[in-house]
Amino acid sequence: ASVPPVYVQNKFSIYSPGEQRIDTSRSLLGYLKDKGIVMMGYSVINPWPSILPPLQDPHVLAIAERRQVSPSQVLHRWALQLGAGVIPKSATMQRIEENAKLFHFSLSDSEMRLLSGIVMLSESTVSTLAPKWMPDIYNLATGVRGVG
Repeated sequence: ASVPPVYVQNKFSIYSPGEQRIDTSRSLLGYLKDKGIVMMGYSVINPWPSILPPLQDPHVLAIAERRQVSPSQVLHRWALQLGAGVIPKSATMQRIEENAKLFHFSLSDSEMRLLSGIVMLSESTVSTLAPKWMPDIYNLATGVRGVG
């Protein structure tokens, strides 16, 4: 293309932070940052492709309670702190206002690592750790056959 892209819009959640299957050794967000392209994340609170909705994930709920914010605010703040733009969606004015209140708190490094590591819990199998670019913060390699 003669005009390089300025942003990429993609599903971005704790279970699917961009489409990591493009290159299993590197995150899409990292690739885009290196190229000066902004990630615009949508469906931050959408449960696809997992069974458990992110708004009900016990990790998210614990952080929300500790920070005294909603689970939705935790998830949107997580995406922002990673450097992604977010596209919050709601049918109610109250939820739209809540989703916009993201700058009065921040998540700690350990909270960010915990939330970012959830993708490994949702994508790893008994024989494969995935995605390869994510640090194994939950020590899953000890239980994965053929790894470690």
